[in-house]
Amino acid sequence: MIDRRAFIKGLAVSAAAFCALPLNRVWAYPLPPGHQRLIVLFLRGGLDGLYAIAPVDDPLLASRRPTLSTTVHDQGIRLAGTGFAAHPSCAGLATLFAAGELSFAPCAGSTDTSRSHFQAQDLFELGTGNIHGPSGFMARAATALGGAGSAISFTQEVPLSFQGLNVPPAVAPLSGSGLKLPQGKLLDAIRQAHAGLTTGEALEQAIATETAIESTVGMDVTAARGAPAVNGFPGLAQHMGRLLVSQPQLGLVFFDLGGFDTHVSQDGILSRSLENFSTGLLALKDALGTEEWRRTRVAVMTEFGRTVRENGTKGTDHGHGGLALLAGGAVRGGRQLGGFNGLDDASLNQNRDLPVEVDWRDLLSSAMRDAYGFDKAALNRIFPGRPGKNW
Repeated sequence: MIDRRAFIKGLAVSAAAFCALPLNRVWAYPLPPGHQRLIVLFLRGGLDGLYAIAPVDDPLLASRRPTLSTTVHDQGIRLAGTGFAAHPSCAGLATLFAAGELSFAPCAGSTDTSRSHFQAQDLFELGTGNIHGPSGFMARAATALGGAGSAISFTQEVPLSFQGLNVPPAVAPLSGSGLKLPQGKLLDAIRQAHAGLTTGEALEQAIATETAIESTVGMDVTAARGAPAVNGFPGLAQHMGRLLVSQPQLGLVFFDLGGFDTHVSQDGILSRSLENFSTGLLALKDALGTEEWRRTRVAVMTEFGRTVRENGTKGTDHGHGGLALLAGGAVRGGRQLGGFNGLDDASLNQNRDLPVEVDWRDLLSSAMRDAYGFDKAALNRIFPGRPGKNW
């Protein structure tokens, strides 16, 4: 397993010790011929999808969100043929949509009704409709691909979605930790020792992201569960893309971001977060390059959406149905996935939230079917109890 603590410790001790880490052994397994890549990007905190991609043709939007809908009504970027517009901070998403490289589901989600970040996140990562179980859905997908050799998680540790494998996937943290890189002449010597080597890029990555990630302030990070803040995503996406280009056999990828729990003063906070998220997706596309992007799918999901009505502190509270995205050069984009029945009370879940029209298991099943050629039986093993609708 690629472990950042071991990485930095090895740097501090000696370059030779670091070079002995089993990177090549872990990453030596090829992805089966013809298979593509799926990146699952999980946004922890409950993204307000109605803010990011808003139903501007719905006459009730302004009254439901007198503060939060103003900018998208005035400056939103229309998504042709849908009745929705992307918030101007999501210009990158609109660009991908127009290019046929992004589709969106405005009412996606899971069966969870608790409105608890942690229960909803666990239910998502397990992928069974339960909050307890022996394995996560990424682990079962890796097993269907023949083991952990094609899998990688860009997280601090093995996430719940990948737990349950006999051999854990590679783990390559892209964000900072409590350990600090050495400074001064020692760092200069280490950089020189790794110059021109594969390990040198990992070192430069750590140096570039340490300050940016650890200095992020102003957000309640409890729901993030240690995931890096979205403010650093453009830089992290570039590093992730370059690493995946160098390791094309890595076809099953997990990454998470925090910074979406916006109960108070949402407009300024979330617009900055979404700009970084949207810019980061474009940075990932750019880093992957044309050929790798063409074989890539990015599934973007969150544990739940937010309330339709803004609250008294100009934010939103925990909801039910929310936004999911499928992006990449391998997707059939430029379309809306699933229905949207409007913002009137009769169409809402419990008179407050969007309903779930697209089950997250079916969305991921369709992505895995198209990326890996999994049949129905394999998909049912990965996502037992899924409704079975194809997207």
